[in-house]
Amino acid sequence: MRTERDVIGEVQLPDDVFYGINTARARENFRITGLTADSDHIVSIAQVKKAAALANADGGSLDREKADYISKACDEIINGKYHDQFVIDVYQAGAGTSYNMNANEVIANVALTLMGKNKGDYSVIHPNDHVNMSQSTNDVYPTMMRLTVSKKVKKLKNALNELIESLENKSKEFRGIAKPGRTHLQDAAPVTLGLEFGAYAYAMKKDRDEIIDASDYIMELNIGGTAVGTGINTAKNYQENVVKHINEITKENFRKSSNLLGIMQFMTDFSRVMNSVTNLALDVEKIANDIRLLYSGPGTGIHEIIIPAVQQGSSIMPGKINPSIAEAMNMICHSVIGSQQAVNMSVQAGQLELNVMMPNIDYELTRSIDIMTNGLKMFKEKLIDGIKANVPVCREHLANSFGSAALLNPYLGYDNVAKIVREAVETGKSIKSLVLATGKLTEEQYMKIMDSGVPKD
Repeated sequence: MRTERDVIGEVQLPDDVFYGINTARARENFRITGLTADSDHIVSIAQVKKAAALANADGGSLDREKADYISKACDEIINGKYHDQFVIDVYQAGAGTSYNMNANEVIANVALTLMGKNKGDYSVIHPNDHVNMSQSTNDVYPTMMRLTVSKKVKKLKNALNELIESLENKSKEFRGIAKPGRTHLQDAAPVTLGLEFGAYAYAMKKDRDEIIDASDYIMELNIGGTAVGTGINTAKNYQENVVKHINEITKENFRKSSNLLGIMQFMTDFSRVMNSVTNLALDVEKIANDIRLLYSGPGTGIHEIIIPAVQQGSSIMPGKINPSIAEAMNMICHSVIGSQQAVNMSVQAGQLELNVMMPNIDYELTRSIDIMTNGLKMFKEKLIDGIKANVPVCREHLANSFGSAALLNPYLGYDNVAKIVREAVETGKSIKSLVLATGKLTEEQYMKIMDSGVPKD
């Protein structure tokens, strides 16, 4: 065991842990979810701390040897070591102070170990004085958030691109398979299955473009603002140097903020990304719902598509295959849509020079990106890729659809066609027989009109 002290008192720590007294107190205080930072967050905070150490050395405020050991400690964390030492619950003290101190303490103790010193020997490398030099939680934590969101959005865009490609492939595969369109869940003018899937791909492309546009806002960093955005206690040329080092470390193109007070107070950069991810969820939800409808049946539903069987659908009804993947995607979308409200509430909850709700913004946003990314991969691989057209059913439904009657409007007039449709519904007679009975169209003319209404995609 080792003893660490702060202004509150002493805490005994097992000597094999790399975190310190601040982390231990926070771990005791916040036993909420059992969820802690994931690897993206841990790598991001280590990248920020490494860049800060290098910038402090550049500015002459930090001894180069200490900076090198802090940098080496960060590299070990970036490469996957010591992640189990990041133990703070995702719900924690406002602004992310607990998580920032967790990082400061782990990095300091790893650096001390690399130097051959004892953990807790903070006279050599101190979590606050050296690892946190030229920093405050108030600029470090949101910078960490921005790096993390950038990592996660990249994965989401990859998953979305793969889904778009799959939908476009299905649009080509189903080209020319005519079927009834449906509006208000009633028969409407004909479409093709290919056009329906092409519309899905179109919507996904728009959502991808919106996510890309929104993500550009998070490339602006508020590192260098320290406590309130004025940059107190920073090394010479710190803001420029730390952003330069972040870009070298991450291989990204982040930029410094032109207004550190503004970017510290207003968290709408994150709600912009959250809102774009939510719009994606709304559209994916619609696609999942459509697939469930198109697959409904098989005996009493639409059943114009056949989906891959991924598991048995019932514990009591043999042979039942449910649209399980679409249902799971629905639930993912519902969760993301709910998270948007949580993010927006926290974004507007800032007061004066700081928004202390950043940990909740971070958790809800990054979790939403993660589950959408994983969900889209599942949706593409286990559902969309394997969908088949039920061509006989599509043809049968088109033959029985009343929606094609709209094609007769230019020849018979809306009111006359409406009467024919009503009579067909009431008597069970076909629209074709009722139209021919009027004597206004020949069978050849009728068939030509009906054929003209089938899209030639």
